[in-house]
Amino acid sequence: MSHIIFAGRRTFTAMRIVLSAVIFFTAFMTIGQNLTTYRSTRDVDQTVNRIIEVIKQKKLAYFETVEHDIVAKEYGVEIPPTRMILFEDPNMMIELVSCRQTTALDLPMRILVWEENSDVYVGFFDPKVMKKRFMLHECDDIISSMSRLKIRVVNEALRDGD
Repeated sequence: MSHIIFAGRRTFTAMRIVLSAVIFFTAFMTIGQNLTTYRSTRDVDQTVNRIIEVIKQKKLAYFETVEHDIVAKEYGVEIPPTRMILFEDPNMMIELVSCRQTTALDLPMRILVWEENSDVYVGFFDPKVMKKRFMLHECDDIISSMSRLKIRVVNEALRDGD
């Protein structure tokens, strides 16, 4: 009888490992599918400055740029340039948070600029993932507006000739 229990525990442990791997892979794929990325022809600093310019031109609230690579350097670690721009449209924020307060966990809006293999990329999570994350059955208009805003900001910033 103890042999059967031992085999059962082994089987249970193997099933837990497989289930954990499936959950991790699914979560990883979901994140990747909701990440919108663009390639920039400028370097990281120029790209960040251009995005901030567009944010300010649109009269959005610019909070700060988190310089992850600078912070890492202060701790003795070298990572490629990686910058997170924090901003929001106050009217959209008010409407979204009024719709569901927990959505404030995804605010302010963020755009990441990073260097990878000598290329510069700009990326952000599509606000539409908030519908699933916060189980929203309303707020569609404001979430769509936030998606369009992020796309406009990035496209205007990456446009050549500016």
